[in-house]
Order: sequence, then C-alpha cells, then structure tokens
Amino acid sequence: MIYKLSNATEREQIEEEFGVHFKYPHLYTPSALVNGFKETNVCIVTMQDKRRISFAIWGLMPQDFKEDWYIFQNNANTLNVQLQDLEKVEWMKESFVKRRCLVIVSGFYTHLLKNGKTYTYYVTLKNGKPFYLAGVYNILEDGFQCCALITAKTNAFVSSYHDISNLAPIIIPKSHADAWLTDDFDINALKEIVNNPPEVELKANLMANEFFKDITHQDTIIHPDFLER
Repeated sequence: MIYKLSNATEREQIEEEFGVHFKYPHLYTPSALVNGFKETNVCIVTMQDKRRISFAIWGLMPQDFKEDWYIFQNNANTLNVQLQDLEKVEWMKESFVKRRCLVIVSGFYTHLLKNGKTYTYYVTLKNGKPFYLAGVYNILEDGFQCCALITAKTNAFVSSYHDISNLAPIIIPKSHADAWLTDDFDINALKEIVNNPPEVELKANLMANEFFKDITHQDTIIHPDFLER
C-alpha cells in the first residue's frame, strides 16, 4: 500500500506535459509530500472532464456520502483499493465503470525493511517528469470529489524498494490515458491494464529521515540534501 505521494511539479510544467489545464489554477500549490493520513487534495483528470485538471480529496467515499472524511477513513482506509474491491464491494462497483480517473504525481514513497529498520525511497520516472496513476473517484453530497489509487502487485523494480506490502500504484503512461478514461471501454481491457500495467522506466532515491521531520506544506521541491547518496 502507498500512503504518501509527491506532486512537486510547477503548474505550468504539468499543463505542458499532459496538454490539459487546471480548472482552478490558482488553487494549485506544489507539494513534496502529500500525506494520505491527513485529509488532503490531489490533482485528477476524470472521465467526465477529460480536458481539465480538478481536485479530489484523497480517500474514496461512497457516492453522495454526507459525513466527514475522517469519520469514514477511521472505519475504512480507502486511500488505496484493489481490483477485487472494485468488483465485489457494492458501492465501489459503479466507480470503476463510470468514474475512473488519473491522479497526477511527481513521485511516490515506498518503504523497505532492512536490518531491523525501515528505509524510505522516493520513486519517480527516470526522466523526472510528472506522471499519471490509475484511480477511481466519487462525488460527495456537497459536490466535492474524492478518489482512491488503484493498487496491484508490485513489479520487480518497485518490489526492490518496497516490501512492507506487495502492492503499489499503477502507472498509466500518457499513451494509455485516453484508453483509461474512455466511455467506450472494454472491461477486460481495463482489467488487463490493472493486472499487467505498461512498463515504464523508474528510478528510486533513498530519503534521509530528516526529510519527513523537517518538511512543511509550503515545500515545493525535494532538496538534494534529503537524498542519500
């Protein structure tokens, strides 16, 4: 499971990379650490609005849910969901069919157990550009969106840096974005993307422990001093 993301890319770079624009551009602030254990927003592109980037609360809740985020998340952690959840949990089924989304990140954090300690790695594309993660979303009773990352078994690269679970987000290359968001979809083709995601070139940097102690919500970049050599 993955509970910490990063979206440290400037707005203009995101819009240029994906060819889509923010619905509310002045609300976006780059953040080196997006902590899912706190109520927070992530940037998404949805099936219903494929040409604009909007915001969603990280943590899936039922469609038209009326209570607060923390009430639901205290009972059911839905930052990450698996395909089996989307197929079998009644209130999630419609999300996979009608409300898929792409979550924009610059990276995510993984954790490796070694010699009785936990080491954190920052996983990004090898080229350093922002990228999409597969997700689903719902719309709450007050009109706000909420979303979850879809996770699947880690590939060989990610499992080298993440062994506290065998699950990780699914990276959707730009070339597959339209297929993920299309209304005219083949359910088996979607399942194939989840179970056998397209290969992408990744890199992982070991993070210094001080990074998570010192970082504030105003940080926009990951300083080289926080990367272990």
